[in-house]
Amino acid sequence: MKLDLKWRREQDVTIVTLLGRIDSTNSEYLLSMVEEGLKSDDRALLLDLERVSFISSAGLRVCLILARRFSSEGQAFALCSLSEFNQDIVAVSGFDKLIPVHESVQKAIESIQNSVS
Repeated sequence: MKLDLKWRREQDVTIVTLLGRIDSTNSEYLLSMVEEGLKSDDRALLLDLERVSFISSAGLRVCLILARRFSSEGQAFALCSLSEFNQDIVAVSGFDKLIPVHESVQKAIESIQNSVS
């Protein structure tokens, strides 16, 4: 299944809005597209998953790779706007202990700004 990415920058946070399903068929595509789209001076990355119908373990692996890339002091990585189903997947896998998860873009931005300032 096709995965669409939309980019925007808001208050020094790079936001990638995803649309579709994230699984083993497109997780490498997702990783390469995000890595290509990042600028060297990006300090914070937020993945908006509101329009993601499903995220598999392969998708969670991509999130972990990106979280590690943004793990230095003054950097931040987070997920937001997960469906209830995807929230359950993230929680059961324990990824919510490794990666900040927020209920909305705005709450994520506020949290990120507090953590990197």
